[in-house]
Amino acid sequence: MDPLEYLAGASDDWLIYATTLLVSLSLHWFLLLKRRSLGFFDPLFLILLGGAFGWSVVWFMYLRGDIKGIYALSFTASELAFYGGLCVSPRLRRIIPLRTSSNEPPGVAICIFASAALLHVIVTLTVWSIAGIPLFQASRLGAFVGSGGLGIFERLVDSTGMIGLFAALYLVMGNARTRRRFAYYCFFLWYAIATGLSGSKSALLVIGQGVFAVAFLYTSLSQSKNSFWGGRAGRVFIALATGFAVLVLITQQDLDITTALSALAFRMVSFGDIYIYAYPDALIESLRGDNALIGMFGGFLSTFRIFPADLVHVNLGYQLSLLTYPDLAYIAGPNPRHAVFGYHYFGPFAFMFSFVLGLLTSHLQYLLYFRERKDFLRTLLAFLLYSAIVSVSVDFDYSLSRLANVMIALGLILPLAYFLFPCHNTFQYIRPRFGGTRRRPFETLEISKSHGNPT
Repeated sequence: MDPLEYLAGASDDWLIYATTLLVSLSLHWFLLLKRRSLGFFDPLFLILLGGAFGWSVVWFMYLRGDIKGIYALSFTASELAFYGGLCVSPRLRRIIPLRTSSNEPPGVAICIFASAALLHVIVTLTVWSIAGIPLFQASRLGAFVGSGGLGIFERLVDSTGMIGLFAALYLVMGNARTRRRFAYYCFFLWYAIATGLSGSKSALLVIGQGVFAVAFLYTSLSQSKNSFWGGRAGRVFIALATGFAVLVLITQQDLDITTALSALAFRMVSFGDIYIYAYPDALIESLRGDNALIGMFGGFLSTFRIFPADLVHVNLGYQLSLLTYPDLAYIAGPNPRHAVFGYHYFGPFAFMFSFVLGLLTSHLQYLLYFRERKDFLRTLLAFLLYSAIVSVSVDFDYSLSRLANVMIALGLILPLAYFLFPCHNTFQYIRPRFGGTRRRPFETLEISKSHGNPT
């Protein structure tokens, strides 16, 4: 069912929805948002916040008698299982290590930054020249569908941008041995412009998440009482990100500011729009694709030509859009959240799928934020993995697509870093696992005062 049509028809019962929303937000705030996310700029915060809106929508529809009890039961079991996976880990009682600036030689970080920044500029300009600037397109998705391989440029825009941003922020904020910073500030300016023109309403928020991650890992922010909102600068950034999202809506849909603000508020409510598409008319029963392994990994494997692209199942969110709007001319649709994804592929065992996703999300967050800090490269890999996979409960297919993007970009960037810095700690850590010989990292060599030889 069309979400706007449904909400318009259900507007007389707004008090029921307001009550379910208030209860859902309150429970999520005290039980999850304050306990399991590190703050507003932790990607997990928005995922849990979206879950709160999803709960309010589903139970509102159930209390009105608009959906079958089996759907409400499956949703509830899946959500509770996901939260159980987040919280069951013994690492829940975690202690945040004291953070200071890194004193690691910046050579590897500079090399990775230069490679990623150059690639990002090249592929972004290439995409704009071929497909136009996404901000001024009807949809920013699927510009290279059926292009015969040109989609790799679109993939590299996302991944090289993340790598370049993290490396630049690390060299500016997190490394005590960085000297000249002008090139990094130039990249910040370029990246802000490029993400602004990407057509994504959350573009500035993505930058804020990168800043938060580096500040949390390499400054005293993690010990600050105001770290949840990112301090005073974080609150200003939230206001700027909100204003930017409104500006994108005005530009893309030619709206006045009042309508744009209303549209932004609706987007918050529509975190649960997948359930309005799927449940009231039982459209979830009309979804195609019955092989769970293909549904989960087919798109990822087809990226590397390991699995035929023609056999990949169509994204469930896009399927629901096509079932609702048969004449839809571009790729668009709600995120197929784990409760819908799991119900379609696993039926009564959907809650087990959701539990595993919760465990995975919790573990990746731990690897990035709560382990003793490793060298820059391993920290970068943990950041990229968490950024790509943290939304796996929101859109499994999209998360693995982002992981594939990261793998492609690293395949282009890391060989140069390895060639120039073969003795870096991380390369020394990886080499023996592939049959190589461990050599001592040059960063840890000390000169013997008595003999003048490395010890």
